[in-house]
Amino acid sequence: MKAARVFVPASDAVETMAITFRPMGEVRTRPVATAWLDGSFVRWSSPCLDESHQHGDFKAFEHRFGDCACAFPAFMRAMNWLDSVCFAASGLEEVIAACKTNPEYGLVCVRAEGPIESPGKGEST
Repeated sequence: MKAARVFVPASDAVETMAITFRPMGEVRTRPVATAWLDGSFVRWSSPCLDESHQHGDFKAFEHRFGDCACAFPAFMRAMNWLDSVCFAASGLEEVIAACKTNPEYGLVCVRAEGPIESPGKGEST
């Protein structure tokens, strides 16, 4: 299985995972976020959101999902849900379990391997 390309701010994080999004009715998933363990906190980032995680970057989303740009509202609902899950979680396994038990959000977690890249915005603090 090929590892997903990861987007995460440079850090000393040991555990990271890519989070993919699949709009309803679509077959393909695309990486949209990364989560990592920072001490006892789960942090996450998405190049499709601003630093507050409240405002989406439609152009960045459209770049990834050109043919599915109409899924932007569903993506924003999924990101709001992910934000609350990561805030409450104390480990990546909790986020993985939440995504598996709530497939209606279209999010799938993939353990990251290899180098990491910074998206330049959307970092959770």
